[in-house]
Amino acid sequence: MAFLVIETPKMGAERIELTGDVSIGRHPSQQIQVMDRLVSKQHCQVVRRPDGWQILDVGSRNGTFVNNKRLTEATKLAHGDRIMVGATRITYEDEPEQPEEEVVELTEAANAPMIQSMVDAEESIEFLPAAMIQETDVLRRDYEKLRFAYQLHREIALELDLNVLLQRVLELTLSFLPAVDRAMVLLRKRGEEGLYVAKKHYRPGIDENLKMSVSSTIVNRVVREKKAVLSNDAVVDSRFDGSHSIVLQGIRSAMAVPMLSRENEVLGILHVDSLRRVGAFTERDLVSVQGFAAQAAVSIENAFMARKIEDEAATRGKLQRFLSPNLVTKVLAGELELEKGGAPRFVTILFSDIRKFTSLAERHNPSEIVALLNNYFERMAEIVFDYDGTLDKFIGDAVMALWGAPISADSDVVNAVSAAVRMQAAMREFNVEAEAIIGEGIGIGVGIDCGMVVAGLMGSSRTLNYTVIGAHVNRSARLCSAAAAGEVLISETVHERIRNQFRCEAREPMMLKGISKPVPVFRVET
Repeated sequence: MAFLVIETPKMGAERIELTGDVSIGRHPSQQIQVMDRLVSKQHCQVVRRPDGWQILDVGSRNGTFVNNKRLTEATKLAHGDRIMVGATRITYEDEPEQPEEEVVELTEAANAPMIQSMVDAEESIEFLPAAMIQETDVLRRDYEKLRFAYQLHREIALELDLNVLLQRVLELTLSFLPAVDRAMVLLRKRGEEGLYVAKKHYRPGIDENLKMSVSSTIVNRVVREKKAVLSNDAVVDSRFDGSHSIVLQGIRSAMAVPMLSRENEVLGILHVDSLRRVGAFTERDLVSVQGFAAQAAVSIENAFMARKIEDEAATRGKLQRFLSPNLVTKVLAGELELEKGGAPRFVTILFSDIRKFTSLAERHNPSEIVALLNNYFERMAEIVFDYDGTLDKFIGDAVMALWGAPISADSDVVNAVSAAVRMQAAMREFNVEAEAIIGEGIGIGVGIDCGMVVAGLMGSSRTLNYTVIGAHVNRSARLCSAAAAGEVLISETVHERIRNQFRCEAREPMMLKGISKPVPVFRVET
């Protein structure tokens, strides 16, 4: 699987999986939109080729750079490559796809007798005080534990890539136990009962085409009792009666040890077997491998936590594009769920846009207009968030914001009108900056309506956006178009809910595009 990690100071890091060719640029039509004034409308493309992914510049003004070198032709990407488009850094990540593995179901084997010999997971990693050690075998066993622990710590303590981590765990297992022919790690699926084979490793000379599986009897016992299991001869061991996978594969000896989390929950199982020898493993081997598995579990849990943090950071980056910080926190905490599709909601919709923007853009250099728009959008978005609104989207020079979706409050309508008044006040300050950039000020009109709409995540799997659809969306956009520079126009339904908080002036009912009858309109004093 390949990913692009887009990093911006405001939005943090966003990790996007590459499933097909993508175009990158500033224009909303681009599949990956980068709001950077140094990025061209159509800047570059990342395309799939038979030998991997390539990047090519599509005539951008400021160029596309890979590892500090400007692109002059299509270039194949490698894991870790750093791409610069304008002032925005994008990192290419390439994770090898894992083949689908057999899921081991936790079903009780029929007629399975009681376990005769098992090692407790907690006891197996304890060390006796020096004064209590009287036998050489005990000392040797503890030495093996320390040797395992030291080697494992040196190899994987700081490794957070789960694929690399598991591969090294299995390699070290085979290096410490010459009798092991095959080893695998089974991990628990989050929120599910089954285990899946996360990684397998074979000793050189062993047929890798021979299907590798593990008896459900072993899995059940290890998971339920959190004990390590040793079979000196799996073919005849009565503990594995009914375990056909063992008999069919001709496994002579096997060990399975649990990998426990800090909360003493089973993260997975480290399973090894021998196809050659009866009695290949001793109980001392089992104790040593259990200590090995215990330390591996710590690193696996760290890798899980690192991926969770990375995923949350990517999710936060996406959500921060349209939700206020407090709503982002609720989503990540599981207190608020954004579902694909739509549901009816009572929503207040605000539209604002710049008056006479087309003629403004014709009079000035495009780079100046882009700089002006970026600064303008920054201020408007902050105001929306300050009043707990949802930033739906930027449409050209227009801003669309929502209150009441994805979370509603009694103050939604008041907050929307408050944000509009604040926007007009902010424009008076912003025009000082506009004068410095383009030599003239600008004005915006604002329209607000409220009512029942359909709200939810809509779009393709790559470009899902949280938005609303309905007649009240169109009405608020029409009110915005009718508003003069500096005006806030609201519908009658909005006026009914805010008349005691704001001074408003009734306007002559207006004919709005797409609406057959004149619509009552009110102007909010700003």
